[in-house]
Amino acid sequence: MLYKTERFFVNTYHAIASKAFPRMPVPVPNVLNGDKSLDTLAKHLVDKGIKRPVIFTDSFFSTLPSFQLLIDTLEKKNIDYKIFNDIQPDPSYAIVEKGIAACHEHNYDCAIAIGGGSSIDGTKMINGCAKHNLDPRKITHGLMSMLQLRRKGAYFVAIPTTSGTGSEATTVTVVTDEKTNQKNALVSYGVVPDLAVFDSRLTMALPPHITASTGMDALTHAMESFMSTYSTKQTDEMNLKSIKRIFEFLPRAYKNGSEDHEARTEMALASFDAGKAFSKTLLGWAHGISHQLGAFYKVPHGMGCAISLPHVLQFALPKASDRLAIIADTLGLEGSTEKEKAQAVVDAVFELNRTLNIDSKFDMLKQEDVSAIAKNIIKEGNMAYPSHRNFDSYRHLESFLMERRDFAY
Repeated sequence: MLYKTERFFVNTYHAIASKAFPRMPVPVPNVLNGDKSLDTLAKHLVDKGIKRPVIFTDSFFSTLPSFQLLIDTLEKKNIDYKIFNDIQPDPSYAIVEKGIAACHEHNYDCAIAIGGGSSIDGTKMINGCAKHNLDPRKITHGLMSMLQLRRKGAYFVAIPTTSGTGSEATTVTVVTDEKTNQKNALVSYGVVPDLAVFDSRLTMALPPHITASTGMDALTHAMESFMSTYSTKQTDEMNLKSIKRIFEFLPRAYKNGSEDHEARTEMALASFDAGKAFSKTLLGWAHGISHQLGAFYKVPHGMGCAISLPHVLQFALPKASDRLAIIADTLGLEGSTEKEKAQAVVDAVFELNRTLNIDSKFDMLKQEDVSAIAKNIIKEGNMAYPSHRNFDSYRHLESFLMERRDFAY
């Protein structure tokens, strides 16, 4: 009874929020796109009067020739930069605190994030807290964090080197509490970058397995955003375009990404559009599951999304066959009824995983963890995931997860 009562209030909230949330004016970054756009960035910073940026990245990327492209272009313009290369996957509050200290030490006037989603997510939190002297550990989780991170930080440039997270366009950042090992999602219009830079040279050397997992992360964003009860005509157009791009160009980027500039560019744009869209629509249960697979078993976020997505779509099908049928029409999938078209979409996602050598089952799950995992997913998802179909109880979700541990498709 307690769970049903909770769902009643959650459903009421989403019914109200679905009218208001998509109409809120979400900021969108300006964009520099195209080959050698990093060279344009340096001139842009000089024109903006930027003199003392801090560059945020991870220790591995800072050793790559791709990173040196950014350094070279800044040095040509005599920009006094500082490098903070301590960002780690799923950045923690401890890392955020070190980044804030680096900003203060350099008397920074600009934050430049270059790397994958973790680098951009970490910089979102660092920049806002450094600029306004906020304690990151005291920021409320979820939508209420908008009241505390409401102001922009210093001028913020995001340079994604993967095509998947969409973090360069979103109002969301995820930080890990190293004391509990749980991921906390924080939402604020103030964390959206001022400028997103897409330079295909930065993604050409991306290994196939990272190309696959980040690409499936982008597909999960687009599909869950499209399936959201907050969706609008505008977000539908962006998401359907992203879905079509990903199905066409992700296999190409995976197979021949070191040479296929078109595939890399199209994947970057697909990720960006999906990121813009889900800032208005929020996401769905595949993300909640992925977050817990990461927290409990260190499964990379994109891989967790890839594993979860087709199962969540199958789960949603009885309540959302009409929405899935629209995706089928976009992809040119066959079916004589809405239900057949919807099933064709689910099958196509399973097939895409196979093409990318991703195994679509939760074989890492341990029976003793499932109860806690289910509670964490529900706790995160009740307010964050406006989905067409929800779980009837904690036990329902536990069964859903365990049935897919030994799944064979």
